[in-house]
Amino acid sequence: MLFSSNYYDLLIYIYYLSFVIPCWVVIMVCSQVIYSGYKMVVKLSNENYWVELCWTFIPYALVAILCYLNFQFIGEGEGLFDVSYKAQVVKVVGHQWYWSYEDWFFDGAFYDSIITDFVGSVDKPLRVAYGQPCKFVVTSLDVIHSFAIPDFSIKLDAIPGRLTSQLLLPDRCGVFVGYCSELCGAGHAYMPIVMEIVDLDKKS
Repeated sequence: MLFSSNYYDLLIYIYYLSFVIPCWVVIMVCSQVIYSGYKMVVKLSNENYWVELCWTFIPYALVAILCYLNFQFIGEGEGLFDVSYKAQVVKVVGHQWYWSYEDWFFDGAFYDSIITDFVGSVDKPLRVAYGQPCKFVVTSLDVIHSFAIPDFSIKLDAIPGRLTSQLLLPDRCGVFVGYCSELCGAGHAYMPIVMEIVDLDKKS
């Protein structure tokens, strides 16, 4: 289950757009009728007032209801805000050519995750808890990298001097391998990402 603040921004934009456009149309139509006078309004024999009223306001009412329900979902217990407040922050820093992480499995200290002799394996993987929302905060100290874990549709650009973030709710346990999806230099192929999702109830 994946959440993103971009989704919330898009929702706000659509909400205001669906509110402003009908208001603007109503204002313009009313002003046209008031200033031009009723004598200039031509009524054709095939017009039906109630049909036009229905196909104008019923879709608008349905969109308004959908927006309201969507805001209820986001604002209540299972929504984006609740997940954001409860999320465990995981800091990710890209280097040439390895990743550094800060998570609670290693007492909140930064540690380096460097490739080993086995392909797609590292000495210290990134560990997150099953069912515990986490927020990846990604940056870089040298060149542009890209933190990508395809199994969870995660792809965050690691840009020096900037922070990018994404929320994730781990919904299954296992070991998931990712990679830097940005061509960051000669050692690009030697900085894999290994994320372990562990169940704390079964952790010894």
